[in-house]
Amino acid sequence: MRRLTSLVGPIVAAGVALAACGGAAPATSPATSSPSASIVPASAAAAGAAAKPPASTSAKPAISGAAASSTAPIKVGISETLTGPSSISGVDNRDGFNLYLSSINSTVAGRTIQPIYVDDEFKPDVGLTKTKQLVESDKVQLLMGYTNSAICYAIAPYIKQKQIPLLVTGNCGGEKLTTDPALKSPYIARFTNTSSLHMDPTADYVAQAGFRKAIIMTSDFAAGIENSDFFGSTFIDRGGTIVQEMHPAIGTPDFGPLLAQLDPTADVLVTFLPGADGLHFAQQYANYAGSHKLQIFDATGQYTAGPNLAQLKDKAVGFMAENVYSEAYDDPVNTTFLKAFHDKYPGRVVGQDAAHGYAGAQILEAALKKVNGNIENKQAFLQAVYDTNIDTPKGIIKLDQNHDVVANVYIYQIVKQGAGVGPKILKIYQGISGTWARPDDQLSHFPYGTLKGKWVGMTKAKLATLMK
Repeated sequence: MRRLTSLVGPIVAAGVALAACGGAAPATSPATSSPSASIVPASAAAAGAAAKPPASTSAKPAISGAAASSTAPIKVGISETLTGPSSISGVDNRDGFNLYLSSINSTVAGRTIQPIYVDDEFKPDVGLTKTKQLVESDKVQLLMGYTNSAICYAIAPYIKQKQIPLLVTGNCGGEKLTTDPALKSPYIARFTNTSSLHMDPTADYVAQAGFRKAIIMTSDFAAGIENSDFFGSTFIDRGGTIVQEMHPAIGTPDFGPLLAQLDPTADVLVTFLPGADGLHFAQQYANYAGSHKLQIFDATGQYTAGPNLAQLKDKAVGFMAENVYSEAYDDPVNTTFLKAFHDKYPGRVVGQDAAHGYAGAQILEAALKKVNGNIENKQAFLQAVYDTNIDTPKGIIKLDQNHDVVANVYIYQIVKQGAGVGPKILKIYQGISGTWARPDDQLSHFPYGTLKGKWVGMTKAKLATLMK
């Protein structure tokens, strides 16, 4: 595995409190090398826009000067989880998307953008049914959103069959979506996150910070198990040891029994607990931690951002976290987004999902502008999507050769800020892709998503055999 080549900024101060997530298939874009990742101090976070990827050497559709074939509204089907314990993500994503649309009067190249929302209930069967409804009954021209990786896996074959563009702008971080031949498709592009994008930098930072014995606690569904596997592999490669592994069911209300069983030899507890589960865990942690205080690390920022942080308040102080967005990111685009969000929703804490939705609408607008609103020219529209290189509240967003996201990853800690609390950025990993910590061939051989319950006692030697 490639190791971190540079490390700028403080690792962790010694005094950090340990108490303290139709038509022929379009031509795919050329393979572009994944940008080398670097870590920069927070003060340099906004320095310079990323260079535009090199032009394709393969034939591209002629899209300059293309005339829109219609002035009819463009129907965008958006599937999100809007009810249940994971609804925080879906509601924030929807509101962020609508916020950007309102700033452009929901119009691009003379055509109105008409979002049609459905609630997938965080269930794969419901997600597939609702997706078919959007395509076959509502006649949408593209799909967006999607939070649950299992839903993305369920709809991927249907997307390929129907040849309808899918821009993943919800969390849906399942790694296989863009790499498994049974799932990947030229019609799918993802702009948010992947399991490796989150967990490899998380493991790298935790190891660099001096933690050696970790407990993994991730929700028991597709993304949770993948996240566990990516963290475990990279942490062990960096010299760490997994001493305990836990996978609570989605919708767990009482984490007491799990917290009472925490291994006292561990020095860090890394979690991935989406939605209300993360909130319940963090609220209950103080009651069961006892005298041995673990460093809590919230991978993907599930309870250290957004509405959950607003409820936790001081209980979250000292928690460390990782995410592909931070409201503390100092950048003009993020400043504009934050002002618009707070003007629209006074007193509401901004989370990653609102930024995902807002950035998703930015990306849609940019692609539609390139084809002058002519989304009916599917191949030209998809090529415009592949060529995405846009500054968003999350930083520069691009796609790799698999049409998967290349983005920044932020490491932060929750600190007191006046009468409230908020994030302080510790490090920024820039230009992270799925192959940042491991080459393409190794990623294709790593059996992520299948190693539940196998990390305690895993060694570098055993890990090496899994990578062959």
